[in-house]
Amino acid sequence: MVERSPKLWTCPKCKRKFMKKNQVHSCKEYPLDNHFKGREKIARPLFNYLKGKIKEDIGHFKIVSLPCCIHLATSFSFAGVYALRDRIRIFFTFDYELKNPRIDKFTKMSKNRYLYSIDIKRTDEIDRELLSWLSLAYNMR
Repeated sequence: MVERSPKLWTCPKCKRKFMKKNQVHSCKEYPLDNHFKGREKIARPLFNYLKGKIKEDIGHFKIVSLPCCIHLATSFSFAGVYALRDRIRIFFTFDYELKNPRIDKFTKMSKNRYLYSIDIKRTDEIDRELLSWLSLAYNMR
């Protein structure tokens, strides 16, 4: 059986791809460095470490810097990052409920979509478990 990827909608203005036609989003580009102003000491090194681990363990992706946050994307966003003064907050979605004490917050977005967030304060928290969740999000279709 051949697995088929869903047809993605491409915004005619910013060329980003989405699962839903006319998905609400921001087309405004935002300099990546702006996310790290005043957060260079901890958040920037954590983000750089996370980028390297995802590229090494999961695969190629692009960074989409928006005013709200930093999206990590393939043909669509699979995760996002907020740069905070003393940590980064990583968020991702699954189509099922994940119960784990590491999850700082989760929101049921719809019948089959859950949004999770995890705060990371040290590089050792970017471990196999977190990378396995990001890999699942990366490979979701």
